This record gives sequence, structure tokens and C-alpha cells, in this order.
Amino acid sequence: MRNLVARTIVAVLFVVAAQALSSAAMAQERRAAAPEEGFIKAGVPKMPNPPGPAPKRELTGAWVGPQNRTSDPVPPMTPAGEARFKLNKPKSESQPWSGNDPFRLCDPLGFPRNLAAVAVSSRGEMWFEPVADRMVILYGQQRVWRDIWMDGRQLPAKVDAKGAPDSRFYGYSVGHWENDNTFVVDTTGLDDRTWLDEAGHPHSTEARVKERYTRVDQYNIQLTATIDDPKIYTKPWQVIKANYYWMKTQDFDETFCVPSDAVEYLNKVINPSGNEGGVK
Repeated sequence: MRNLVARTIVAVLFVVAAQALSSAAMAQERRAAAPEEGFIKAGVPKMPNPPGPAPKRELTGAWVGPQNRTSDPVPPMTPAGEARFKLNKPKSESQPWSGNDPFRLCDPLGFPRNLAAVAVSSRGEMWFEPVADRMVILYGQQRVWRDIWMDGRQLPAKVDAKGAPDSRFYGYSVGHWENDNTFVVDTTGLDDRTWLDEAGHPHSTEARVKERYTRVDQYNIQLTATIDDPKIYTKPWQVIKANYYWMKTQDFDETFCVPSDAVEYLNKVINPSGNEGGVK
């Protein structure tokens, strides 16, 4: 249990001072900071060569990734985007506990940052479960879920305004099958306190994200996610392209960012003497 907590804290802080860690936690840190291919593939079953064909309109079950992850170069920002970006201060190598990343004290990762699965363990686990009128996507990291509505409803035209719904950390989502193998999700109404990545790239509540999950065969899904946020960026861009693989155990690890543990650890690093003035 303590190893799990240590892993969670290390992943929240990304890279921490070596003298403050036990040797076991240091090993966890190296894995979180620079995950090897085997860390993800350890959960993947042996696949036939070639894998079997993809079942039609079927994603149900647990998948692990992302692997072979890429993204577009971040496009030029608008003046409003540049101003927002300057306010975000990511951690640095010399001071890994510094900065104002919302996740530093376990605020929600939000969407689409959670798709990259870097901040907690670098290994994402997601479960697709179709239920009446929607697809539910559950995530192993932080044990959160999203409702992808498929009942014909429209996305909110705006949020955080009179008569409109509140923005959400994981937004409002609708989905549909584009063909027998590709599930498409449109999301908007995202809470703008979250970052898109560890570098602190911002988004507005007007951002719109399109995910495409293509099941290419029995064991593989390809994910692409594109963000269109004219208030912040001068053109749409692909924030992630990656592969997810069918999980061997079909079971999630319990991986949480625990606020009280994060505060305790920060105080040990920043204020090891225990004097007043640490993180509250």
C-alpha cells in the first residue's frame, strides 16, 4: 500500500530530490519520468500474428496505453492564449515541486490531458462500457469516468453563462459510430483551469475536442484527438495520436493522487525541518 502511495506522490511531482526518497520510490520515479515500452506492454496479452479481425462496433473492455504517442507541434497562439500561457508555471528539473500545475495538489487532470496518462503513472487504463443511450469510458488513473451520450442530444452552445450549464473538468460529450470500426466523440464545455499538458498549454471553455477511436484489429485501438480552440490557438491541432492495447488481466490498478499525501511530501521536500510556512 505504501509503495502505491509513493508511486502516486512521485508521479504527481514527476521528478523529486533523490535524497528525500527511498530506493523503492526512486525506482518508481524513474519509471514515471521515462516509462519504457515494457511498462505498458506488460499488461498486453500475447497476440496472434496476424491478430484477428476487429469485431464490428465493439470496444467493450479494458485497454492499456498510450504507446507510440505523438502530437502536432503546438500552433501559434492568439494574444489571449499567450497571456494565459505565461501565467502557467510548470515544474523545473532543479525544483520539481515548484510551479502552479493544478495537478500538483491533486486537482483533476481534466480532459484531454488525461488521455496522455503522464501525470500519475505514465500507463493509462481505460474501459469502454456501452449502456443505454451512451458509452461510458472509465479511467484507471484517478478512477474517473466520462459519459459519452448517444441519444441525439446536442452539446451546450456555451457554458458558465446565465441559463447555460457550468463547465466541467471532463466536459460534455456526444458520440457516434462513423463506420463499423471507428467511434467518434465530440466534447466541449471544458473547465479552463486545467492544462493540456505538463508544459502548461492552456485551453478555453470554448475549446472543442474530437476523439477518434479506431479498432484496427482484435487487440489494437488507434486514438487521435484534435482540439479546436480559436480563442487560444490560431488553428486546430492534434494533441495526441497513440495506440491502446487489449489488457491481459482486464482489471485496473488503483492509482490515485492523494491530496493529503501530496501535501505531506511537499512539506518534507520544501520544509524538511517542519517549521511553519510549509504547504497547507
